[in-house]
Amino acid sequence: MSTITNKPGVFKDTDKPDMLKGKHPARGKQVASQPDDSGNVEPATTKMTPVYFWYLNNAKDDVPRYTQSISRARDPVSTEAVVNNFDGRVKVPDEHFNNRSGKYRAIVKLFILYEQQQLLLKDNEAAWPIATGWLVAKDLVVTAGHCAFDHSHGLGRAVKVRAYIGYQGYQNLGNAEGRWGTAIATNPEWCEQLGAEPRDISFIKLQSPFVEVDNCFHWTQTPFAQNSADLGVVGYPGDIMDDGERGARMYEMFASTDYRLEDADDHMLQYKIDTYGGNSGSPVFNNRWSLVAIGVHVLGGQSYNSASVFDGRWGNRFWALQLVANDLSTQDKVPGTASQPDKDHRNWLYLINKETTETKADLADQVLSNSKRQAAKVVAPVSTHMMNATLSELSFGSEVGPEISILAAAAIATAGRLAADCRTGSQAESLAMTRPYDGIISRAVLAEAALQVYYASDGDTQKEAELFMAPVVAGLAPFVLKVAPRLLKGMLEPSLRVLVSRIGGMTAPSTTEAGDNRRSRGQKAEQETGFGRTLEGKEQEFFDELVKAVGADTEVNLNSFLPTLTTIGDFIGSAFKKAGPVLADVAKIGLPLLLGTETGGLNAPPPAPAPPTYLDPLVHRAMMAEACLQACIERRTELELTESFFKKLLTTVRKVGPKLVNVAPYAAKLVGPIVADILREVKEKKEAEEKKQEFLDFSWG
Repeated sequence: MSTITNKPGVFKDTDKPDMLKGKHPARGKQVASQPDDSGNVEPATTKMTPVYFWYLNNAKDDVPRYTQSISRARDPVSTEAVVNNFDGRVKVPDEHFNNRSGKYRAIVKLFILYEQQQLLLKDNEAAWPIATGWLVAKDLVVTAGHCAFDHSHGLGRAVKVRAYIGYQGYQNLGNAEGRWGTAIATNPEWCEQLGAEPRDISFIKLQSPFVEVDNCFHWTQTPFAQNSADLGVVGYPGDIMDDGERGARMYEMFASTDYRLEDADDHMLQYKIDTYGGNSGSPVFNNRWSLVAIGVHVLGGQSYNSASVFDGRWGNRFWALQLVANDLSTQDKVPGTASQPDKDHRNWLYLINKETTETKADLADQVLSNSKRQAAKVVAPVSTHMMNATLSELSFGSEVGPEISILAAAAIATAGRLAADCRTGSQAESLAMTRPYDGIISRAVLAEAALQVYYASDGDTQKEAELFMAPVVAGLAPFVLKVAPRLLKGMLEPSLRVLVSRIGGMTAPSTTEAGDNRRSRGQKAEQETGFGRTLEGKEQEFFDELVKAVGADTEVNLNSFLPTLTTIGDFIGSAFKKAGPVLADVAKIGLPLLLGTETGGLNAPPPAPAPPTYLDPLVHRAMMAEACLQACIERRTELELTESFFKKLLTTVRKVGPKLVNVAPYAAKLVGPIVADILREVKEKKEAEEKKQEFLDFSWG
């Protein structure tokens, strides 16, 4: 049995096992805390994960005589799939896999025989499906769950597995090394129900470790979102024939990819990387240089392919699966903790509930924790140099800080909307002068109001909200943090001086005829303002309760907006029906356009992470606020269930809303030229890249 480390991303046979240090949210039973590398104490938790496993029959023979590739696709009319206009897959050079130090030596070619095949045919007469796997230990292969148990074609469980490293066709096995599988571990959800796509992962234990391989692959939790990630899939696609054999050779393809797990189908990792049947189980690497796996390729589609993900809110419990599989050997050595959940009908099936101890925070929790620290700086005591973004003491104070954070959120959202609506510099300049983008400032005010209620809540209520907030912030951060500093630096000093002076110059409530007319607007009219988005479910319920709270203290709420050209009902209506979750929306299209990395756009190498600036606290607070509002709407936490919540929310809206509602058009006009410049730069870079490619194509014929 090989030994393995407990550090995600580092697996070496020579490492000694020690206490497991996973990367999962602290949502289980509390156990003793332990110090981290810096001496800080993090609360350790335990997590119980059910794992199915069964034993395989010996498969000592060489490569099966007959093979086949079986595709899996989300859409029944498509296949696991070449999704680009031009096939981008490249044959892997021999030196990368046919010697023990090759970077892809730990990619595994799999031949699998299933139960239903064995019932109908002799082993040497059946066409064994082919697949791909990858080593995390020298006797442990990660692959797709459907390679272990097939629902789509009715083949049932795998009963025999042949595994090869260095494979380049059955006619050229000189540098290949073979093993057979002895046991398989996978998720119960995958075995029990058709369509459990996110749980499509399995581990195959081999009869002995491979010898002719130096390094196994690293893995880490799948990031919640990435901008211009250098994703790649490496494996044995079955649609390409080499030396008369389908799937004989290893192919790779890397592509610049933007993704957000929160928006993806089943919260899986999606990419436009060409694959085919036989690629199932391939690692999805996060970078062609480091080759760290962040997913297992499992599924095709008409326009994108998909991988199951690791850990986090939507991922598979990689550590638990891996630890169970690593302890398996042969059927005469069943672990004492195993049970048989369906002994009468499936006497081959075993179950272990694996307990893991974890001390490291989930990636999303780490991002949220950083954003919380950064957001708190916004309300620190005001520095004498508050308008100089290059100084370390940039701050705004508890009164003005949240208001300027609202303006920053509106600027970012407006920039994203401008980019998505026009996509060229000249159009952006024109649109910024004419389109006010109603609702964006209102949404930012409501979000800040929700955040202030969150900060005033007890610790348990905050933790409950954070379970929802963490992946939202983690999904926004890669896009918002990279583009926001330039937007805010460009508008900070010229705009905030103007806007802050306007904020300070508001007059007392008016009793003009226009004000009297707005007082007379009925409750129904308030509810029907802000036509645009259709609200449904919890969002509609939240909106109705908020409007109801306005009506419970009508005079106070209406009077607060009399100095403006709107009403509190219009203000709230536009926040939901015209803006909606605008930061999340612009992170899908608008902000990637400003970064020049919209999926399918520039194929440039991934940009380096944006260096931190002293404007970042404003950006972090804007993301925190939007995530908090979404948590209140979707999670129905204690924050949102009480009548006092809406009263507190409206208190902030009355205080801040009238000051800021009239400055939204200024935000669009101020960010418009910046957006235009960025779009022109992106266009110039793209044209330069296209010319360079044309030159290379011409030079090389």
